[in-house]
Amino acid sequence: MSGGRYFRGKHSIVFVEGERAIKKFRPGFELNFGKEVYFLKKLQQCNFVPRLYCWDEDKLEIAMEFIEGKLIRDVALEPPVIKKCFNACRTLDTLGIQKEEMHRPDRHIIIRDDTPYFVDFERARETEKPSNVTQFAVYTAKRLGVCLEQIRELLSRYKLTYGERDFVEILRIFGIENSAKNVK
Repeated sequence: MSGGRYFRGKHSIVFVEGERAIKKFRPGFELNFGKEVYFLKKLQQCNFVPRLYCWDEDKLEIAMEFIEGKLIRDVALEPPVIKKCFNACRTLDTLGIQKEEMHRPDRHIIIRDDTPYFVDFERARETEKPSNVTQFAVYTAKRLGVCLEQIRELLSRYKLTYGERDFVEILRIFGIENSAKNVK
């Protein structure tokens, strides 16, 4: 893995080889490697994670689809993108997966052709009370200048029931009027 593009993270380095990203974890981060593989495998049927090609436990390497695009922090938050991000967060909540990055997803959501891809699942965990939708709502509110006090009660209600009605109301606050079920 020499030459070419690469990205450094806290626990790993990602090398780009053509259309593949090779994520190599540093020694001592076997648990992070295992979580990344586990959650990418679990979420392969979802259209918001990179395709997983293979992994090598001995080398702590994961080969996956390289997502060429812009970080969410570098794009305007338009309703179609916001809706797709919220739907992905809703899927994670429904599956009981806490991604741990949705309150500051600047480097964890890549936008390609108005489609968000969620990356870096090494800190994710399974829980009965995930908060991906609520964390992303706070992030979106800050980016769009929506008063947090205006949505705090609604987010608390959603977190209690994870109800569809509350989810649709969250979307409405951010200018998304139709049902969340129609977008993948």
